[in-house]
Amino acid sequence: MFGPTASGKTDMAVRVLKDYPVELISVDSVMVYKDCDIGSAKPSNEVLRKYPHHLVNIESLENIFTVSDFCKESLKLIDKIHDNEKIPLFVGGSMMYFKSLFHGIHDLPGKDHDYREELNHLKNNNPKNYLYSLLKNIDSVYANQIEENDHIRIIRALEIYKQSNIKLSDIFKETPKNGIKNNFDVHQFGIHLGRDIIHERIKTRLIEMFDQGLIEETINILAKFQISNDHPFRKAVNYKQTIEFIDGKYPKEILIDKSLYASRQLAKRQDTWMRGWVEYTKLIDGDKKPLINIVKNTISSL
Repeated sequence: MFGPTASGKTDMAVRVLKDYPVELISVDSVMVYKDCDIGSAKPSNEVLRKYPHHLVNIESLENIFTVSDFCKESLKLIDKIHDNEKIPLFVGGSMMYFKSLFHGIHDLPGKDHDYREELNHLKNNNPKNYLYSLLKNIDSVYANQIEENDHIRIIRALEIYKQSNIKLSDIFKETPKNGIKNNFDVHQFGIHLGRDIIHERIKTRLIEMFDQGLIEETINILAKFQISNDHPFRKAVNYKQTIEFIDGKYPKEILIDKSLYASRQLAKRQDTWMRGWVEYTKLIDGDKKPLINIVKNTISSL
């Protein structure tokens, strides 16, 4: 089940969990990190205790949790939940995660930490976009598909080439076969609410975040961890704007405006993605009945 930010995904999932044998799997690229509580709109500790969510609070901010990590962990959880004779219910708004899990991802080499250190040393001791120029010499096709300062993707592409001697663009020509659409009966649901409702919910939630201490939480995270500039945390909506405020780029009133705008833009991108996505059941105005009906039918067939 997916939907725009602030569309009520967690509340709906919890209502289903209360009455039916499902287990919730979070599809959120920020909730996965410990310490990222307020800015990710993570369910409270009380909610998580009563209604457990898999893939929440499982990774330290010292590390980067990738799409590949998400897919691998999700496939393990699906088998485990099925063994318990329950239904896995994926819930969240990280659309790339949903897409990768559904269609599958390419089987790529693991991380080479020593080589990554070497690449970061080269990046820090050479002219701007040096790593991008290295990638362009190796794989111009893939390089032309990404930004010159997208160091996460650049380093990953160079790392893969070093380990396999295969260009990432050539790997992407192959169609992955490990998507859940090929192995399971998948039912998809998307929450649809009016834009005005979403915007008002985003505003209300954002005010609550700052009242709960979003700025203080971000300061504590930055003090506790050495977080690279390429870390997804620094690019996450709400945290990105708060970090810029902490760095003195603008005053608090501008921070709120920028966070509000970024959240609304995120909701717009999510909505656009949903409109172009493969067939799914629309939960109009947050109506959970179609979801409940499918859950009931699935239970009866177990």
